[in-house]
Amino acid sequence: MEYPSESWFKKWFKLIFPVKKSEVKKVFLLLFLKFLISLVYCMLTTLKDTVLVTASQSAAEVIPIVKGSIVFPISIAVIVLYTKLNNHLKQATLFYATILLFLSLILIYSFILYPNADAFSPHATADWLISYTEGKYLHWIAVLRHWIHVLFFVIAELWGQIVLMVLYWSFVNNVCKIHDAKRFYAIFIAAGDIALIVTAPLILTYTKKYSHVDFLCTVQALVGYIMFFCLAIVFTYWWANHAIKLDGVGANNLTTTPKKLRLSLLGSLKHVASSKYLMNIAIIMVSCGLSINIVEGTWKSYLKETFPKAADYQSFVSGVNFWTGIIALIISLFFSGGILRKFGWRTAARIAPVIIGIMGCIFFLMSYGKNNVPCLINWLGARFILWIVIFGGIQNLIAKSVKYAFFDKTTQIAYIPLDPETKVKGKAAVDVLGSRLGKAGSSWIQITLLELFHTNSIQPLSGILFIILLIAIIFWYRATDNIDKQLAIFEAKDT
Repeated sequence: MEYPSESWFKKWFKLIFPVKKSEVKKVFLLLFLKFLISLVYCMLTTLKDTVLVTASQSAAEVIPIVKGSIVFPISIAVIVLYTKLNNHLKQATLFYATILLFLSLILIYSFILYPNADAFSPHATADWLISYTEGKYLHWIAVLRHWIHVLFFVIAELWGQIVLMVLYWSFVNNVCKIHDAKRFYAIFIAAGDIALIVTAPLILTYTKKYSHVDFLCTVQALVGYIMFFCLAIVFTYWWANHAIKLDGVGANNLTTTPKKLRLSLLGSLKHVASSKYLMNIAIIMVSCGLSINIVEGTWKSYLKETFPKAADYQSFVSGVNFWTGIIALIISLFFSGGILRKFGWRTAARIAPVIIGIMGCIFFLMSYGKNNVPCLINWLGARFILWIVIFGGIQNLIAKSVKYAFFDKTTQIAYIPLDPETKVKGKAAVDVLGSRLGKAGSSWIQITLLELFHTNSIQPLSGILFIILLIAIIFWYRATDNIDKQLAIFEAKDT
């Protein structure tokens, strides 16, 4: 006899984990691999902002300069290298080499460069430039002064773009079909949310433990975990390839020698430009990156103003990341998969631009009021700035939650029906350059506005940023319709 409670439990379990017995091994390995990669990414992203923004004579406005003028061109160079290596190496070999290279660079930064930052940093040159320019271009000079932290920032950004977006999802998309993705991808996205939940208390613990000493101690302690996670990633990836191949789903398995796709980076970009479908994916990638980063840049400016110390800054960010993981996990497990299956790709894809747009506009209106409506500050005082910081944290939390739960999933599904050449090279061009162009675009906008209005703070420019955000959201929303029409045709052929 089956009790009603068992029936209810099974119903919800199937909704959360819609996996057949024969698929459990494959799903578990892909899920665990995503979890490990996301663990490293979460730790790197939290550390990179803290060490750079809270450094002496630095500020949140340094981040747009790094993203726009350094990370973006390096991303292009990395894609050139990736496309060339992809023509000569097995996918598995490329994966292992990439992970070990990242790990080596992280260890060099943490145990060689950072401990000797004063010796390696050109403080004298930076001080002379400040004097020579009469206090202008402070943020550009800060990039030169803190090139060590900038290097770490670039490494962290590229981990998300190369390891997570290209290597991991290329592997997953090669062993899953569209109907599989609608069942599995919510679980894979949820693994990243769990990583946020796990890393936030871990980071907070070591931040508090070493709060009264040099922040270097916190960095080195956390990098020890990163090293362990990287080695676990290599082992799990090898296991996943081996297990999936044995299970007979490895026709496109990355351990085998793939058909050599001789498409260059220029060819990849031409391929993207000639395809309306890929162009629309590129539009939503750019719009998403721009929309989130253009708000986040202003919020971090307020955050640095409120929490100038590294330990306090990182503690607040860790708290935001923890709740981002909680909310994103709940949405991924209980809502995003069901919405995708019941209402279709277009409805799920539209949720991110709508919510991110609304929350971002409210934040910019608050910031505009603080800088252009003096009576608010006279009435509320410093509390209003704290409210902006708190609401900005909530906006950041919700924006990233819906991005992880809806945008990441629907975007990856859009790649599945494409041919192998486009999956490898077209996806790399769109994911890395498209996503980076969104972040770089928001950075260039902020840098240009800072120079045009001769200000060292992005806060007074919130009115202009509000308009730019609206434009990006409109383009994003319209592109989802165009993708959905073509995706429906692909899906009909697949079934």
